[in-house]
Amino acid sequence: MKQTNTPLAGAERPVPPERRLRIAEVRKVTEVSPHMRRITLASTALMDFPVRHPAQWVKVFVPTVDGGKPNGRAYTIRHFRETLCEMDIDFVLHGDGPCSTWAQNAAPGEVVQIAGPRGGFRLDPDVSHLLIGGDETALPAIGAILENLPVGLSVDAIVEIPEDRDAQIIHSKADVEITWLPRGNDDAGPFSTLANAVTRAEVPQDSGAVWFAAEASVARTVRRHFRLDRAFPPSRLVMSGYWKKGETDFKDSEGDQ
Repeated sequence: MKQTNTPLAGAERPVPPERRLRIAEVRKVTEVSPHMRRITLASTALMDFPVRHPAQWVKVFVPTVDGGKPNGRAYTIRHFRETLCEMDIDFVLHGDGPCSTWAQNAAPGEVVQIAGPRGGFRLDPDVSHLLIGGDETALPAIGAILENLPVGLSVDAIVEIPEDRDAQIIHSKADVEITWLPRGNDDAGPFSTLANAVTRAEVPQDSGAVWFAAEASVARTVRRHFRLDRAFPPSRLVMSGYWKKGETDFKDSEGDQ
């Protein structure tokens, strides 16, 4: 007689580790720049948190004003201190959105939920030159990546920020040159100063790689330029739209992260 193993009705599937919710408490709040606020989260639930690569991200669920279902958005882990069970997450203060609004008023003792981590940056050992760029939403990932690059790597970083005062000091063992592009009153878009600067940058095709994240239309322009105009190998390109004008919870179906 043939035996078949069928799941019992109503049986729950196990939750993947990266989707398991962990409760964390705000331990510290730091003003990084006029448009960036760092929230330090702490929890014993982070004791076994598998952070292995720079620029890994978590889903952060913040409480709602009416006490309803928490709102969740993806955020890059800026720093992770395993022995202290702490992580830093930098929030862009752009004036709208549930997480940005929460971060603007967050105080020590408040509680959030997090799930993850996922993604992360991995450097091809054959790469000798890295072009990395993005707007302020990508700055936490850019900072985490730069701080973990090895000696001897040549790096050009191009970062669009709201104003001059949003520039940050980022340390790296690599040979890094950072260009800050204050946006002022200009809008993000496919023909922005950021898109022009990145697509004009020199990157050796045989030993170069490109990492880029910004508004979706800007990321699409940069992605097409390097894939089509320069015929860069896809394995050397990481391009993602972190947000999109007019959408509150954008997910980039074309993104590489």
